Amino acid sequence: MEVVISLLIFSSSVIAIYQIIVSAQVSSQTMRDKVMAREIANNRYAMLETIDYPISLGSRSGIIKMAGQDWLWKEETKDVSQYLNEFSISISLKESGQVIFVREGYIEKR
Repeated sequence: MEVVISLLIFSSSVIAIYQIIVSAQVSSQTMRDKVMAREIANNRYAMLETIDYPISLGSRSGIIKMAGQDWLWKEETKDVSQYLNEFSISISLKESGQVIFVREGYIEKR
């Protein structure tokens, strides 16, 4: 009887530890994707501010390869004042299409 109870306790512990490990793996992959998406958005923002300023208002998009994966970026710019345009940069994995990160802000009109 004592052996059965100790085996039951041991198996419950093993199952709990396994679930924690699987959960941590999934969480770490999700965090990795968010970090990569944020870096891509930061790079696109730097491009907006320097060499790739949008010629006209509206949307544009593209694909970039980073960390062995294809990422989709989509930029939208709108006129909000005499001096500023509002921008939104959305980043998603090409395979899923689900938006992982969005950077929003304002850029000075040129």
